[in-house]
Amino acid sequence: MSTILRRKRASRLSLGPYKRSELLFGVIRYPLPAYYTGYGDGRGTDLTAFISDEMRRDWAVNRGALLEFWRSGKSIYEAFPEDALPWLPYHGGSADTLPWAARHLDQFVQREGPQRGTSCGAFEKRPSRQKAPP
Repeated sequence: MSTILRRKRASRLSLGPYKRSELLFGVIRYPLPAYYTGYGDGRGTDLTAFISDEMRRDWAVNRGALLEFWRSGKSIYEAFPEDALPWLPYHGGSADTLPWAARHLDQFVQREGPQRGTSCGAFEKRPSRQKAPP
């Protein structure tokens, strides 16, 4: 007897369509709240209010692929046909612009081991480049 294995369709990134869209465009949409899997809480629409260690990790892990998509000029439907949702923004940027996450999350750098003052210890704000007094 043979076994049939079924796999859930997913993009080649570890992100779902909502998180991918939010990192790229900075827009939260809740058209089907029961199926929403993004960073928001089901009510708020200001994505900066939901910046978290999870979001920073997702950006750090998927940054290269998301920037490649953004600069390609392709639509979400061309780049991620397996899980594109029609109510989410669909067209990337260009080589001259940056996605939302690059503008809001690149100020953070990943550190090795736990750091004080962060909930999971993985991220810390990049130190400023001020010279120390002599």
